[in-house]
Amino acid sequence: MIYDRPYMREPRPPESSARSATSYLLFGTVAVFILQHVVNVFFPGLNYRFFQEWFALSGTHFQELKVWTLLSYSFLHSIQTLWHIIGNMAGLYFLGRIIEPQLGRQSFLILYLGGALAGGLLYVLLHFNSSMVVVGASASVFALMAFFCLRHPEEPITLLLFFVLPVTLKPKYLLRIAIAISLFGLLFYELGTTRSSIAHSAHLGGLGFGFLFHHYGHRLNFSTLSNNKSVGIELPKWFARLKKHPARYTVNRPSANQNTQEVDRILDKISAKGFDALSQKEKETLHRAQQDLS
Repeated sequence: MIYDRPYMREPRPPESSARSATSYLLFGTVAVFILQHVVNVFFPGLNYRFFQEWFALSGTHFQELKVWTLLSYSFLHSIQTLWHIIGNMAGLYFLGRIIEPQLGRQSFLILYLGGALAGGLLYVLLHFNSSMVVVGASASVFALMAFFCLRHPEEPITLLLFFVLPVTLKPKYLLRIAIAISLFGLLFYELGTTRSSIAHSAHLGGLGFGFLFHHYGHRLNFSTLSNNKSVGIELPKWFARLKKHPARYTVNRPSANQNTQEVDRILDKISAKGFDALSQKEKETLHRAQQDLS
């Protein structure tokens, strides 16, 4: 429906002065990382017995019913190197500041934490009888990347390869590269004879959740999750007003059915080719439809 499209909604009012979800996730994850180091310095060995045993994810931990590790692992990082947390937090920062304003705080959190959950589930499924633990926010960041690449497939972006070499490419190609590398790593390293310290299965789980969220997440009214047990489609306010107050005038325009079909065609064109592909007449039609909804 037209009111399910994010670009047909009225601009979001500014949220409270509280920090964004991206900021909270960044500060919280970095704080946990610092705490891991402090514990490791002053209480050698406790880092493994406490953090790894109770909050890292593994098939063995899942069998022990430590189900919270399906999310808590994403807030832990390896303390052997800084690159692990730097890479993940850089991805969270740059993607979060673009995606969160588009989705809103609550939906953004669902995307981020859902990516961690999907990545954790796929990892446990493939390593159910293994005690090897996995930590890191990579699955969540891969979910953000998949959503961004699917939402902005043609907009060129510049990445710093190895944090030094600038490389410009379109997001749709970045997504294909990420999928190819993750599949290759899963088949030939994670499940192969040569072991790797990278959980490619978790990356694939995050990519998969980002794909599903992009295609189906916008159809749900996530604002109802905290108050209702069931999730439904949010009806527009003008629809409720129409039932109470019958129309008192008519306008010489195409029938409602024809107008709806034309708007749906234009919205599908935006999804496929982007807003810039619209003609001036199509833009005017879309603008009139938005005014009608208002």
